[in-house]
Amino acid sequence: MPLPRKAPQEPDPQTLAACRAGDPAALERVFREQLPVLERLLARLLGPDPDREDVLQQVLLAAVAAFPAFRGEASVRTWLAGIAIRTVRQHWRQGAPRRRVPLELVPEPEGDPGQGPGPLLADQREGIRRLYEHLEALSERKRIAFVLHVLEGRSIAEVAALMEATLSATKSRVFFARRELVKRARRDPLLSSLVQHGQGEGER
Repeated sequence: MPLPRKAPQEPDPQTLAACRAGDPAALERVFREQLPVLERLLARLLGPDPDREDVLQQVLLAAVAAFPAFRGEASVRTWLAGIAIRTVRQHWRQGAPRRRVPLELVPEPEGDPGQGPGPLLADQREGIRRLYEHLEALSERKRIAFVLHVLEGRSIAEVAALMEATLSATKSRVFFARRELVKRARRDPLLSSLVQHGQGEGER
């Protein structure tokens, strides 16, 4: 069973002030603390995209440029998530090539490392790869809303804020994204178990 992840600590006011002033050491401390959560978010938004590392670098560069205007209305985690979402949308709009992703690029599901790569693990990774192939068929907004709510586990209210949308629009996007994926996965039990995860949580 995977250990619970430690939430990143929010920087103190002095560190934030240093980041706004462009202090390299302060920026490195903040980004290092936030990096695991940011990498996980990009992994879930982009799936096994070979360009994911490039997108991460773009997010960090955008954050450095935007830090002078950051006033702390939201947490650094939420603020970085907003930058990541905008960067991912730009990446898609630039015509990121769609390609069949090799299984070796799909990250392994978390679990007991002592179990080894058995058939179940291979099936999970194949299911994740196929899920992201189907996610590419969704509209941009539906895909992001589905990933943030169902795969990331963020509340509808947080997803709406990150996407600058209303609660009702966000609920609709999650609902219709799941419905489209369920329809696509009807004949694929491996995909169905992933798509149905989080069913009934749309009112959170």
